[in-house]
This record gives sequence, C-alpha cells and structure tokens, in this order.
Amino acid sequence: MDPMLLLESTVRGVIIGLTYAMIALGFNIVYRVNKSINFAHPVIVLMAAYVALVASYRYNPLLAYLLAVLAGVAASIAIERLVARPLLGRPPVALIGATLGIYYLIKGVTITIGGAETASLPIAYKLYNLGPITLGLNDIVSGLGSLLVLALVILLHMKTRLGSAMRAVAEDVEGAAAYGIPVRRLMSFSWALAGLIGALGGLFLAVKNQVSVELEFYAIRALAASLLAGLDSIGGVIVGGIVLGIAEEVGGLLLDDYLPGIGYDMAFFILLLVLFVKPYGLFGTERIERV
Repeated sequence: MDPMLLLESTVRGVIIGLTYAMIALGFNIVYRVNKSINFAHPVIVLMAAYVALVASYRYNPLLAYLLAVLAGVAASIAIERLVARPLLGRPPVALIGATLGIYYLIKGVTITIGGAETASLPIAYKLYNLGPITLGLNDIVSGLGSLLVLALVILLHMKTRLGSAMRAVAEDVEGAAAYGIPVRRLMSFSWALAGLIGALGGLFLAVKNQVSVELEFYAIRALAASLLAGLDSIGGVIVGGIVLGIAEEVGGLLLDDYLPGIGYDMAFFILLLVLFVKPYGLFGTERIERV
C-alpha cells in the first residue's frame, strides 16, 4: 500500500467526516429539545441542494445559495410549528413517525420540481497540491466550511447566554420554564438552527459531490455519526463524524478490491460495534430509568 495514497485517503476522510459531523449536529440539536430523532433532517439537506441548483439557473450563485439556506430554515421551522409542537408530551415514536412522513412528502416535491438527474452547482473547480496531497477547491470549501460551522455552533452552545438557556431546556424543560426561560421560543430556535445546519450541509455536499438524490444518503450516514457520538452530545459529533469519514475512505481504499462498496457501509459496521459496548454512544449521557 502506497503511504501517500493512504495519507490522501485519510485527509479526504477527515474532510467528509467534518461534513458528516456538521450535519449530525442538526440531529443532536433537535434531539436535545424534543428527545426524539428528526427523520426529516436528511431531506432538508437534499432540498437545500436542489433549491440552490434550480435558483442558480435564474440568479447569481450567492443569491441561489442564500435562498437554499432560507428554504432549509423555513422548512425546519414549519415542521416544528405544524408537527413537533402539537406532539409535545407524546411518546418519541410519534415524532419519529411524523417526521418520516414529512421526509417522503418533501422528497417527492423536491424531485418533482428539481428532477432526479445529477448536476453541478456553479463553482470553479480547481486543483491544489498541498505537499503530496492533491485536493480540489470543492474539497477545501466543504471541509473548511463545515469546520467553521461546527466551531460557531459549539461556541454558541458553550460560551453564550443563549447556549446556556438551550442547555437548560435540554436538561429539564419544566425546570427551565420555572426559571422564566422561554422554552417554546428556544425550541423553535433549535429547529431553525438545525434547518440552517442541514441546508449548509446540503450545499457543502453538493459542492463536493454534485447535486443528486444520493445526497440524502450522506445525511443518513451523518445520523450514524450522531448515534456514535451520543444523541445528546454536541462536541462529540466531531469525533464521530471524523471517525466514520476516515473509516469510509480508508476502508474503501483497503477493502474495495475484495468487497466492492464496503467503504460506504463502514459507518454502520462501526456504529453497531460501538453501540454493543456503549448503547448511549461514545459521549452520550447514560440515563437510568427507575421502575
């Protein structure tokens, strides 16, 4: 095995892993306030990419990307107001089922309007030699953009009063409300933030891999990163995403000759192994229920 090829695969794994981690944040943020998985999150990723593509036919790229982000935020807020809020207090499976229905609804509308063909977003594709590694501008934009979003969201949660209030709601909704924290508004903000993250994730994935229906599968693998880290862990998703990204790229490099396509399944193999040992994820909080 060529060490330089292994190094380049590892770097590419880190890049896609950062994008996985960023998208995984969207799952974690919603889980912390609703204690349920938002299965509509992958379709927000897909929808944003298609909105950017369709809008780029009529407007300049920056405006198209802005419209895509706004569409992701608006869709996530609408899901919170129309679906998640009425289901507050119900068993988590109720929200899981409802967001699955929303997933198929938005996916159908998105593909009907945007088409199912693969297409590229308007971005200059250039190659850069970074020592022994060759990366495209699209790889650099995706990796650095994801890293910046991760840093900003973690700083928001850990270093601001808004983040403290969000952590309080995540820990104890009734206690937070008793202290005068606007729980409903913070829940709406959390969903909006998750929609923003999902939309940016869709753009970064589209820049890196083109726009296609395959993008939703990247978001589903990001859920694996979220589960690996622990659904209530914000910072842990960085480790989860990078581990799965490297496993995907390096595993594909080493094993594709023997098991074609194995790289794309490595995330789920690793997830299963970890969850057998740590059911709450690597950084999740173990909850003990008394009966």
